[in-house]
Amino acid sequence: MKLEIIRAHDDGIETIGNLFLQDDNGATIYKCVTLELPYKDNQHQISCIPCGSYTCKKVGVSHIPYPHISITNVPNRDGICIHKGNFKSDILGCVILGCGFADINKDGEPDLLNSGTTFDKFMECVPDEFQLIISEK
Repeated sequence: MKLEIIRAHDDGIETIGNLFLQDDNGATIYKCVTLELPYKDNQHQISCIPCGSYTCKKVGVSHIPYPHISITNVPNRDGICIHKGNFKSDILGCVILGCGFADINKDGEPDLLNSGTTFDKFMECVPDEFQLIISEK
């Protein structure tokens, strides 16, 4: 199984991307869109993480009040997760998932649609541990 996030656009305010989950034969079995903070030198809570390969693990309730994905082995960072959220203010360096974009809060920036449902479906598809590859378009 392969999970890849391809970042499509970083406007200095937020980063949008596409997530693809592929089976061992390379067939896409799940896809959605992602929202992250912009890249700002991998700074804690104000930057997305660098492009690269990371080990991910399903974890239970922690500072996030529902099961989610922990992204491990991020250089000089910890506590990075894949979780639910609609707005850039929900992120703090993590990755949030949705089914599309719209300016929900009218701040001129794209927000995620249906994050809760999208995330729950994603959690049903991924194994307890997997590799994540983050790249740029």
